[in-house]
Amino acid sequence: MGRHMSTEVRDVMIRDIKTASPEETVLEIIRTMNRYEIGSIVVTENGKPVGIVTERDVLKRLVSKERNPAETRLYEIMSKPLVTVEPCTTVMSAARLMIKEKIKKLIVTNSGELSGVLSLTDLIPLLRKHGSIERLPLKNASKHVRKVFDIYFDAERKIRKKCPVIVLGGMLINCMGPKCMWYSPNGCAGFKS
Repeated sequence: MGRHMSTEVRDVMIRDIKTASPEETVLEIIRTMNRYEIGSIVVTENGKPVGIVTERDVLKRLVSKERNPAETRLYEIMSKPLVTVEPCTTVMSAARLMIKEKIKKLIVTNSGELSGVLSLTDLIPLLRKHGSIERLPLKNASKHVRKVFDIYFDAERKIRKKCPVIVLGGMLINCMGPKCMWYSPNGCAGFKS
């Protein structure tokens, strides 16, 4: 059994999580998301996660329905019930679960308490490194989950795609370095042909 099978969610999850209560307004969390440049907020009650609000939820359940963000509460638009995993879950199992549940983020809980958040883009470099992407049931994936893999990985040729970050005057704009899904220890994919 390869090392990639034993790499656990705890090794790649994001621990610094922004949370909000179900009663907070969408406007409040949009400001938080903008301030911290994040794409989601975990909704908690008494320290336990009860939902998640992503940019997609805001667009789908608020903007497209022309609701007022200052008057809409998080419990009205949050995604629930949550799909959760334990910190000891393998990254391969987590990726399979994301594909099955048609989601791009998993909540990591330890005995019901919030431990972290796992994003599909955090898993991709690890899965690619260990040659595991081809073993995922991508043909069953939803359009928005498959899109993440399509952007990053050429399944036909089994190669990593070039980083799409805008290059201006030879400099990478908004490069996230090691946090980027295109990053590899060999250097940034943006400079590779």
